[in-house]
Amino acid sequence: MPEALNGSLLASLPLLEGVDAGRLEEAAAHMWLRRAAPGEVLALEGEAGETFGLVLEGRVEVSRRSSRRTTRLAEAGAGSLLGELAVLRRQPRTATLTAITPVLIAVGGAQALGLLLDAPEVHNRVRLMASARLARDLRPIRYTLPSGMEILVRPLLAEDRQTFDQELHRLSKDSLRRRFFSSAPPSESVVDYLVHIDYVDHFAWVVLDAGDPSQGLAVARFVRLAEPGSAEVAFGTADRVQGRGIGTFLLGAIGVAASEGGVSTLVAHVLEDNRAMRRVFAKAEGTSHYDEPGVFRVEIEAIRAAALLPGAVRGELASAVRDVVTAASLALATQGAGS
Repeated sequence: MPEALNGSLLASLPLLEGVDAGRLEEAAAHMWLRRAAPGEVLALEGEAGETFGLVLEGRVEVSRRSSRRTTRLAEAGAGSLLGELAVLRRQPRTATLTAITPVLIAVGGAQALGLLLDAPEVHNRVRLMASARLARDLRPIRYTLPSGMEILVRPLLAEDRQTFDQELHRLSKDSLRRRFFSSAPPSESVVDYLVHIDYVDHFAWVVLDAGDPSQGLAVARFVRLAEPGSAEVAFGTADRVQGRGIGTFLLGAIGVAASEGGVSTLVAHVLEDNRAMRRVFAKAEGTSHYDEPGVFRVEIEAIRAAALLPGAVRGELASAVRDVVTAASLALATQGAGS
């Protein structure tokens, strides 16, 4: 007989902070407690994702099988939400969960998750967690630039912060000026903002060297604006690979991401003397005018930007974005509606 759960235990979790006690009791009525000893498997990769868990006590290993070995992905502690993506997406589990220490976990199905997601504060927290986890799950997409250079592209992750910061400090003063309109490297708080993104209103691709994926080469991002259907875009490319065609690729890739995310117009601000980037924008038939002395405001249709890339890689990028942006957001919206 499953052990009953009460709402007061749920109320102790940071994820559920601020949720009405009545809602927590209602969700708890559709959940139960499970205890596990060290080494016990709580959920198995590949099985139907019918339940999620909230860790109340103990630590859980998250691992995934590959063709040759099992890889440890993470260690989750008290307060962690596990297995929600499988429930939201109605797909098999993509990882195995194993107790490291004695574990107490609150378990529930789609109905309980829907009740919790009806609380706006939980909905927003889980949306961010789900999108970030989906981004982390994606395999990098390989592409050969017209220059012959092979690159990998994937969504930017919070774990990229150190590499991202190092690459920023390697940029020449002129590259920093073209990117940030200042020759000084951005502050720590700005770097945090640029790396900790939600993938829905703020999305970023990172380009890696296919020969050495530890080497970051470039980043492109869009940040949704208050104007409906519009987002501001920005690009940064390492000095050592400028002029190799990465700028054109990035504009196409961010055009794909924006289109999939419901953005129709890309807005960029570019210095008048940044002729290389202005030529890239011209390829997508961007229209420009002076926004202030020495600075152009360029507007580009997202679909025209996306059309800069061949259809095959466009399709791969679009599929990746749908996984990160659409799958998480739509699934959460559906669950939040009480389906």
